[in-house]
Amino acid sequence: MRNTWIVTKIMLKMQYSSTSKQSNTWIYGLLVVILIPFFLIIMMQVFRSIIENVYHLLAEVNQESMLLGLAFLFITAVLLFFSFITILSAFYFSDDITAYIPLPLHPHQLLIGKAANPLIYNYLISAVIFIPFLFIYGSISNAPILFYVYGLILFIVFPIIPFTIVAVILMFVMRYVNIAKNKDRSKIFMGAGSLLFVILINVLVRLNLDDAALMNTFTVYMQEQEGILKMITMIFPPAYFGALSLHFAGSWSGLPALAALLAIFTITALLFILAGHHFYLKGVRGMSSGSKGKLSEKASHKLTKERSILKTYILKDIKIIIRTPAFLMQCVVQPLFFPVFITVILFLDLGEGLSSLGSITAEKNLFLILFMFSIIMLSANATAFTAISRDGAGRKINLFLPIPFHHLIFAKLLVAYLIPLIPFILITCVGIYVNIPIHILIGWIGISLLYNYLAVIINFLIDVFSPKLHWTDEQELFKGRFTPFFISLVQTAVFGIITLVLWNTNIKNVYLIMLILLIAVGALTDIAKTYLRKKVTLETLQNLDS
Repeated sequence: MRNTWIVTKIMLKMQYSSTSKQSNTWIYGLLVVILIPFFLIIMMQVFRSIIENVYHLLAEVNQESMLLGLAFLFITAVLLFFSFITILSAFYFSDDITAYIPLPLHPHQLLIGKAANPLIYNYLISAVIFIPFLFIYGSISNAPILFYVYGLILFIVFPIIPFTIVAVILMFVMRYVNIAKNKDRSKIFMGAGSLLFVILINVLVRLNLDDAALMNTFTVYMQEQEGILKMITMIFPPAYFGALSLHFAGSWSGLPALAALLAIFTITALLFILAGHHFYLKGVRGMSSGSKGKLSEKASHKLTKERSILKTYILKDIKIIIRTPAFLMQCVVQPLFFPVFITVILFLDLGEGLSSLGSITAEKNLFLILFMFSIIMLSANATAFTAISRDGAGRKINLFLPIPFHHLIFAKLLVAYLIPLIPFILITCVGIYVNIPIHILIGWIGISLLYNYLAVIINFLIDVFSPKLHWTDEQELFKGRFTPFFISLVQTAVFGIITLVLWNTNIKNVYLIMLILLIAVGALTDIAKTYLRKKVTLETLQNLDS
């Protein structure tokens, strides 16, 4: 146990030591203390009315526990997705794994140490989703103090269960699937698989739904106590026991459900350790090897063919992002998750009722909702705020080659501009499907494309003036970098205030709303572009280390 604790501390120090050495770390800590509770309170205010309405609706048929079940299922889906990403990156694709293998440690001790950092992310995600919901539900239902005690226990225990399930499955697969011969290709498939895993479950469940059979089953479960809860959580029993323990927290009936959840937690934790002991190192073995990379005459000619400088830079950046698991997951896969998930739901049977959403919402309100959705989706551009840092130690090669400096900057900005458009196109297709009026759709697309340029410039400037150049693992570019997160919050807050003002004014003309937002976004974009031209020069990039 002592060795496990020591190796865990070492790994966490390696991950966060560079962050703690920064002179402005205390500023970020202070902002966390101030802003995170502030945004949690805002989330509680925004979602309270929705949760309250759903609660009272379900309470009329004595099925309010269904709301708890849905919350746990949603948290489970999100944790499964992010666990898939973080486990692959931390357990198998991190560059430091080979340095720990020769140490006198059991495989499960090494595994627990590697699991510490991904679990921190799981707890942060759970805190953002679960804690506001817990307090909202507790205040609506007049829950006893034991409800919050059980909630604290669930907050500690529940995020580990999806994590260990995904870890055991991946360790078994990586043990018996030889990916060393095609390492780069395997990394791409594994990154995309994290997105498809959750989506596939959703598709399989929905495609097998028969409306008549569903209604019969629904009627049967309605007649049982907590029947609907049992119906929706049967695919993941921990969600059922977690919801049941909270629902009956005011009586002794909640204790057996909590005990059952703790038993599942114990079993999954033991399976995690057992799988780590038997499969982990065998799966890691050979990961550092790759293919011999023999090139055919055709491939060699293609690589040596003369191309434009700008096109070469753009293709180089795109290939680096696609072929590096951490960059692929953070820059491409994660932004795709929510749009793809919404798209799948809408285009399957249960999404047909939403096809009239665009026609039942006031045009002004609909446009402002779409605008804020774009701000949230585009403000944190991982491709832009790692544009310079991704080059790492090799960045100086680009600066001293006889190549125009503006080509390098333009290529970085263009790649960072194009990649976020992939999820944006999906959301646009959803907008067409739900019958958003064409004039609102065109106005929203135009302003969003302009704002995307503004967000790219802002995030690019962050990486220029606060780069992370000395990294040994690609994940370090995304861990402990609080500046992009807070700049994203600032953008959301600024445009959120503008949106709230327009929402509460007497302006009904949607074209006037579009014009006001276009002027605001256009003015800020022009200011940002002017600042970029003046402050980012060849000397600026050459002196980043000083």
